[in-house]
Amino acid sequence: MKEVLIDFPTQFEDAIKATQNVKVPEVKNPANIVGCGMGGSAISGDLLAKYLADKVEIPVIVNRDYTAPKFVNENSIVFVSSYSGNTEETLSAYKEVCKKTKNIICITSGGEVERLNPPYLVKVPAGYQPRCASGWMFTPMLVVLEKMGIIKDITSELKETITNLRNLAQEFSKENSLPFSIAQKLLNKFPIIYSDSQFEPVAKRWATQLNENAKVLAHFNVFPELNHNEIVGFENPKIDSMLLILTDKSYNKRVFKRIEITSRILAPYVGIKEIASKGDSLLARMFYLVYLGDWASYWLAILRGIDPTPVERIQGLKKELEK
Repeated sequence: MKEVLIDFPTQFEDAIKATQNVKVPEVKNPANIVGCGMGGSAISGDLLAKYLADKVEIPVIVNRDYTAPKFVNENSIVFVSSYSGNTEETLSAYKEVCKKTKNIICITSGGEVERLNPPYLVKVPAGYQPRCASGWMFTPMLVVLEKMGIIKDITSELKETITNLRNLAQEFSKENSLPFSIAQKLLNKFPIIYSDSQFEPVAKRWATQLNENAKVLAHFNVFPELNHNEIVGFENPKIDSMLLILTDKSYNKRVFKRIEITSRILAPYVGIKEIASKGDSLLARMFYLVYLGDWASYWLAILRGIDPTPVERIQGLKKELEK
């Protein structure tokens, strides 16, 4: 796991190269962009949707289900993301969208998705845990959309993201690093992750990486919605918790005011730490926090004396479903 995390920036570079010559559909009037996937393959779609929110004028949604949304039609662009190629929910949705549109781009390392011989395919390397291949699963979608003319000028943001991640790789891999200190604060605590709505997939990524790598239960929520309900629930039941608030310079000034007041209200009930993003572009800032969370979950696993790589309960569940 440590080697994979250190090598994470390379995924972006290799994915760009692997996607450059991939054939893409021609869509004159795209109606929407839909990502079909689950778990580690779907979080990249979540990040894409939030990243594109201010860049495209069509809806971008992520579908985590056996079925496809009714609105998918011949003008939809659909990404089918299954790292293994055998995710049963994604395969089911894929077969359904095939009846509605031809503009389907599959991203997979192989499996049944590849055997179905899709006309538009981005092949990624096998051998990773799906959650560890987010660079491979995210980058092709950006490159494909640029090739289709849906978005423009992503090169500089990708370059900054890769450069920043490379600079962080060795730093975050050491015990005197920021993610290690965060892991120390989370040890024997219930982690709660807050962000604003644009960074919701980043907060979700923190929670799911803490689930799978550190093998701990974690929770996430977003401003301003959480101010309308969740803050009332603190103290009951009494849980020894640690609240991490992810912040970014793009947040609405009223959200920053909400963070300030919320922290003051919740201070008697929970430990609180704010963590700011770093970087110039939105893409770089999002992946700074993603990478920081990945490392924090790794270090928490090490502090807990467990191997972060296996996810035995997920594998056990899949075996039961296969029966």
